[in-house]
Amino acid sequence: MRRCLPLLVSVLPLACIGGEPLPFSPAAPDAAPDPSTFGPYPVGVRTETFIDPLRVDEATGEPRKLVTEIWYPAVEAAREGPFESYQLYDRVPSDLREGLTPEDLGTLTTQAVRDAAPRHDDVSFPVVIFSHGKGGLREQSTYFTVALASHGYVVASPDHQGDTTVDLLRELVEGGDVQEDTVLEAMSHRPDDVVALLDLLRDVLAEDDSLRPLLDFERVGCAGHSFGAFTCLVAATLDYRVDVVVAQTPPSQEVVQLQSSVVMEAMPRPVLVQSAGLDRTLPEDTNAESLVEHLPAGQTWWLSMSDAGHFTYSDLCVLDVEAIDAALEIDASNTLTDGCGEENVPTDAAFPAIRTSAIGMLNVQLRGSSESARYLSQQALDDVAAELGTITAK
Repeated sequence: MRRCLPLLVSVLPLACIGGEPLPFSPAAPDAAPDPSTFGPYPVGVRTETFIDPLRVDEATGEPRKLVTEIWYPAVEAAREGPFESYQLYDRVPSDLREGLTPEDLGTLTTQAVRDAAPRHDDVSFPVVIFSHGKGGLREQSTYFTVALASHGYVVASPDHQGDTTVDLLRELVEGGDVQEDTVLEAMSHRPDDVVALLDLLRDVLAEDDSLRPLLDFERVGCAGHSFGAFTCLVAATLDYRVDVVVAQTPPSQEVVQLQSSVVMEAMPRPVLVQSAGLDRTLPEDTNAESLVEHLPAGQTWWLSMSDAGHFTYSDLCVLDVEAIDAALEIDASNTLTDGCGEENVPTDAAFPAIRTSAIGMLNVQLRGSSESARYLSQQALDDVAAELGTITAK
């Protein structure tokens, strides 16, 4: 008979979930761990390139490509690293690198191990698609995506082709501003990327792929930042598989309505809206507030962080925007510094607050942890950081 003994270095109880022991239980009907901190699972990460044979990219004439970062619960050997770091300079093509240094673009450190063996404890995990913002990157919110995987999720974050940071920089260099036609193209393609990725994860990963048994397509969420929030909200109206949405700094309901298959009053899925009181890119009063007003009562929650800005909900404040502007002769300072100033809440307070409600929401909806509803409360927010903002249930 197999036994689980307490680890000498831990004051937490040891949990046994069908295989290797865990330091504490993941969210479940009888468990509600603190979602603000790292969860019980070590995390692995891998990069997959999926080709969608049903759609053609207008710019290349080739089938649409979804380069996807996947974070997942890993074996215990991954708990000690070595951990993956993302140097964003590596993502910039050579023709845009002149005058830039790796320090200008910053490094994202994580607690995920590259290509670690997936955990096989005879359990599968909910799938969450993460959608980056306009001109973002699949790695842009590791403070959230890696932590989410540690709580027992498989998180898949695609680069939305034609709408990444590299595309944005090229657009600013060549045209001086964001072009309307690229925005409209992204609005059309991005929700379909979510639908396609769910299909590709299910159908393209080989049955003997060690990651495939971990994915539970009966429990699916979508979380996104900015344009990614738009992406998830629309995808939830297009694909019945999406069970819950976390919408960070979203656009207004009028914008979402342009692509949604239903009016927001008829949104079929629970939604957590997370917004920023100092958002200059998508001001809270005309965007998040408008969206919340139109979402149905009884399944809508709203976190508003008073001193947060647009990019408080990402890792992109590592960018040295002044250096980028000088090297590329562009002006991205107004946009890319939104949320990164001295007037904004620091990340050591903002990130735990974001995770508390976001992972708490997903634990309620996808892991059956009804007790985790307490993390969608003002008391839970105040426990993380007093006077940071408000959270309300509609």
